[in-house]
Formats: sequence, structure tokens, C-alpha cells
Amino acid sequence: MQKQTRVVGMTLVIILFVTTLLSQAAPLFQGQSTITYPTDGATIGGQVEITGIAAHPNILWYQVDYAAGPEARSDSQWITLKHAENTQVEGGVLATWDTAGLPDGQYTLALTVRGENDPLYYQYFVTHLMVNNAQAVETPTPEPTPTEELAAPTAIVGPTPTPVAVEQPATSTPRPSPTPQAAVEETITPSDEEGRPIVNLNLSMLRDAFLSGVVITTMLFLLWGLYLLLKASVRWFLRQRTRPPAS
Repeated sequence: MQKQTRVVGMTLVIILFVTTLLSQAAPLFQGQSTITYPTDGATIGGQVEITGIAAHPNILWYQVDYAAGPEARSDSQWITLKHAENTQVEGGVLATWDTAGLPDGQYTLALTVRGENDPLYYQYFVTHLMVNNAQAVETPTPEPTPTEELAAPTAIVGPTPTPVAVEQPATSTPRPSPTPQAAVEETITPSDEEGRPIVNLNLSMLRDAFLSGVVITTMLFLLWGLYLLLKASVRWFLRQRTRPPAS
């Protein structure tokens, strides 16, 4: 009887532990971090409105940073553009980036979202951004040449007047001023030495997927152990029921 009580008690403790763990586990992939503009390889300049999504059911803050260089590195020097507490943005302006005072070159953007009771950091990177603030040189427009006035013809006085044909002076047409050629924005696509495109991996998404796999695997092992324990308890109970009473 004591063994049976002990097995039932251990089974109830395991059921209570698994139920508590499942109830307190955070939902998977509940945060969202996305930058919709600018995109990878875009050329920007002046005042740039960074748009995207920064959302979480229990959001604590989101932050937008930038660093010099085409991609995020371990030694990147990040500069914060905006840090917003308890604010969600869904398809709106995340921050305004004034690039006028920056040297022309390649930069990287980063958006980080943090939620309460969530150990994960949701990050999104925009790479190979080209900042170009060079001003176009205006081409001077040549002034039209003034039209020279021709003297009126003089009629010949004689016994038989002869009509004189008056030829109208030609009007000079000013040459059209050359129009500066529009700058063509090129999209820079990173590639390796053999010309194959390089695929940027989001380390945050890989980490989230790994942690989610660990949680799911742990849950499955706990449920399997609970099943084996219940099976052993039922067999032991049935054996106790079928065992003949001691004389």
C-alpha cells in the first residue's frame, strides 16, 4: 500500500510540474522585427524615414541603430538613432535618419525588439546601404544671341517705278540648354569572387529556431517519461489486484 501511494504521488508531482512548465512557457516567435525601407543595397541621402514593424504582445522597447560598413561585424561601432519604450510600430515610421553629415559610403541598419518575460532579442539587419550626399553640378545655360535689325530697303525714284521685293530677316533660334543627365540609382548585390550572390543569414532567427527546438524536444521527453511512469504504475496496480492474498 505504501509503494502504491508513493508511485501515485510521484505521478501527480510530474503531472503538476509539466503543467506548470507548459503554462509558463512563452509563445514561440511572438515578437516581430522588420525594416521595410530602406532595403538591402539601396542608395540614400539626406533625411531618410526608416519604416517597418516593431511589435510584441508585451513589448518593453525597440531600438534603431546604424554602423559604418556593408555588414554587421563583431567590431562594428553602433550609433543609436532612436530608443522607444513601450511603443509598437506596425507599418509606420520607426525613426528618421539624417545622413547629411555622414561621409559617403556603405552602412548597416539594425532594428531590435525586446519583450517582457521573453529571453529572446528580435533583430533585423539592412546591409550594403549606400549613403550618397554629393550635390549635382548645375550646367550654365547659354544666353541666346540677340537678333540684328536689318535696314529697311530704299525705293528707287525714276520715271518707271520698279517694285522692290523686301526679304524678311532670318530670326536666329536660341540653342536649347543641355539638361543634366539624371543619376541612375544602382542596387548593389553582394557577391563572392566567382560572381555567385551571397545570402545574408539572420542569426537572430536561427537562434530562435534552435531554442524553440530545444523546448519542444524537452517537452516530448517529459511527456514520454510521464507515459512510461503511468504505464508502470498501472501494471503494478494490476499485479497488486491479481496477486492472491497472503495466508
